[in-house]
Amino acid sequence: MVVHEWGTLRLAIEVTHLGNSRSLELARFDGDGSLRELEPDDVDMRRLRCAASIALELDATLTRSAKQGQTVRIDVMHPRSRSPSRPRNVDEAMATRPSIEDLIAPLLFEPASRSDLRPFQKYGVQWLLNHPVGILADDMGLGKTVQALKALEELITRGIVRSAIVICPKSLLANWEAECHRWVPELTLIRAVPSRDQASKVWAAILGRSHIIITSYEQLRLMPASLASARLEVIIADEAHRLRRSQAKLVKSFRHLTAGRIWALTGTPIERHEVDLVTLLSLLEPTRFSVQSAATGFMDLRAQARPYMLRRLKQDVLKELPRVIDTKELIELTDQQQRAYFSARSKPLSKDVDDALQRFTLLRSICDVDPKTGSSSKLDRIVEILQTVQKAGEKAVVFSYLLRPLNVLAGRLMREEPHVRAVTLTGELTTNERENMLWKFKSDDSVVVLLCSSRVGGEGLTLTEANHVIFLNEWWNPSANAQARDRVVRLGQERIVHVHRFRCRETIEEALEEILNRKSVAFADIVDALASEAQLADSESKEMLGEEILGELLKPAPPAY
Repeated sequence: MVVHEWGTLRLAIEVTHLGNSRSLELARFDGDGSLRELEPDDVDMRRLRCAASIALELDATLTRSAKQGQTVRIDVMHPRSRSPSRPRNVDEAMATRPSIEDLIAPLLFEPASRSDLRPFQKYGVQWLLNHPVGILADDMGLGKTVQALKALEELITRGIVRSAIVICPKSLLANWEAECHRWVPELTLIRAVPSRDQASKVWAAILGRSHIIITSYEQLRLMPASLASARLEVIIADEAHRLRRSQAKLVKSFRHLTAGRIWALTGTPIERHEVDLVTLLSLLEPTRFSVQSAATGFMDLRAQARPYMLRRLKQDVLKELPRVIDTKELIELTDQQQRAYFSARSKPLSKDVDDALQRFTLLRSICDVDPKTGSSSKLDRIVEILQTVQKAGEKAVVFSYLLRPLNVLAGRLMREEPHVRAVTLTGELTTNERENMLWKFKSDDSVVVLLCSSRVGGEGLTLTEANHVIFLNEWWNPSANAQARDRVVRLGQERIVHVHRFRCRETIEEALEEILNRKSVAFADIVDALASEAQLADSESKEMLGEEILGELLKPAPPAY
């Protein structure tokens, strides 16, 4: 039995184990004895007191019953993985937010083990736990996300905190959902990106009602009043270098947030100047750091920042890393892509297999780049990755089986990121032009990226000068993708290779991957032919694949954003 003092109530808390469930009982405690003797300050006691407080604070009926001297009983099943809630308005927020049982379940069962983390990641988790404010600035690919999630899980399952807000770029909302599902499936999750007119009411309805709330930096630009006035427990700011401009509206809005713990995740804490780092530090410790701190000089700044920042480079932990780090990110379409995708997806579709395959090809191309505006969440993310690659003094190869996305990316880099120099290798070049492009990429240190047609660069080349492989899109035959990857992962490669892949959420990309995973490899050959615009012969495989895709396309279209 644990005695818990809640307001004017003294409650006895007991837990009964019933197979795969637990029963939490709260009863008014009228006994004698000191609280110190009855409730030793250990983890189990803290977890039970936290569970009781959550139940009483969020359910007025339970509170009335407890005050009237009635025994309150809450039956809780083992924590389970569940789909995230994505409320668009206050009614949806009220209807879909997690139950009290789901919120207290991780406190009544033993938390999952961290045995699947590497030693340096376990150290990073402990570092975050020991630093209420800090910058986790590990090199790309070392797992900043999983370290932050596992540290948060430990705080929640110990009963130290109840909830956290993750702030990330809009394009990474879906990826954070996927990472939460993978690493902390027992914690509840809400994605909060409501419209401006609904924002304050939605935030008021969900704050404190989920273990994790994921939102985008865009939500902070016009700060919802209910969020600005809340006392948050944990803020995790992903890609925190976006907060580097001290006078930007986003940074000014971020300063309005109040939290007991703030963890900033970024592989590039200094992008252009020391003031970038100072701005981040001032968000964590405003009484100690200000923009003027940059004037103290780099050496002094580094000494002042050391207690607040953990940074490990790949060479520091080489023995713990695999030779290839293969990362798949689930990302959101941009608003322009969403409109184009929804328009194409909603048009009437006959039950002819050829029509279905043509529609499929169109939808896949929209996932790469909006045909009218050139807007692209994939390209946005790839540019961010290439900026990091350039700052690390490394090189990358970007593969695409379609030329238009490569051309759009080349133009964007030239206009917006001239320091990220690129050369392009496609079938449109003569043999001499191809050799010249390859020579520049291999020998010129200022050339960061090779934009490569999958048909040209998928085999026969050695590109070990690069250690990043980025698939803007992929052939849906795993062996073809492996051949492209192995231009970089081959004899002579002395560095760890990072492979970056993308899937657009709730699009044909996700559906097709599921189809190919459960069907024969012959399907992949058909998709390869589609991608290369080859003439498709009538075949049983074509009919089977076409019918599978047709079945997906005839499902109700997802709602327009």
